[in-house]
Amino acid sequence: MRSMILPLAALALAAGASAVLPSTASALETGGISITRGGGNTNTASGRFSSAGQAVATVGGIAGRHGRALTYGGNNQNTASGKFSSAFQDVSTVGGQAFGRGARATTYGGGNLNRATGAHSLADQTVSTVGGQALGRGASSYVSGGHNTNLASGRFSTAQQQVLTMGGTAAGRGAQDRVYGGNNANRATAKGAFADQQVVTIGAQ
Repeated sequence: MRSMILPLAALALAAGASAVLPSTASALETGGISITRGGGNTNTASGRFSSAGQAVATVGGIAGRHGRALTYGGNNQNTASGKFSSAFQDVSTVGGQAFGRGARATTYGGGNLNRATGAHSLADQTVSTVGGQALGRGASSYVSGGHNTNLASGRFSTAQQQVLTMGGTAAGRGAQDRVYGGNNANRATAKGAFADQQVVTIGAQ
């Protein structure tokens, strides 16, 4: 199974480092509300001996004055349905920054689906979700990277999925930080099929 290289890239993004990724959705706007949507992508290898690769990065924006930074990068699908096909998908979601009293940073990168349904097919998906920053009295950071599904249903197929969820930062009097990375499913249902899933959830920073 591939090493968790993309999560390290996500950490670099969270630390303010710049990175170049094939597909990026970002909203670097300053104001009361920042909403960034980069999820809902589909990567499919449906032909015999076909191969499909997709990398998705969603980076949240900046919101001030009782700010709300909402970042949505989840609900992606990766499917290898052709015989001897291969599908690879990397998904990275990094939350935004919200400042001021009652600031809220919400980051959602979960709900992803990885399927190897074709005979002798390979589906590989890496999901990284890093929470945002909420600074101010009563600030809150909410991070959800779970509810992912990994399924190998084709004969002698292989489905591999890596899930990393890292909490964000909430600072200020009465601040709250919540991290959810569970409720994942891993199944191998066909003859000779192999399903491998790694899930890592790290609490608030």
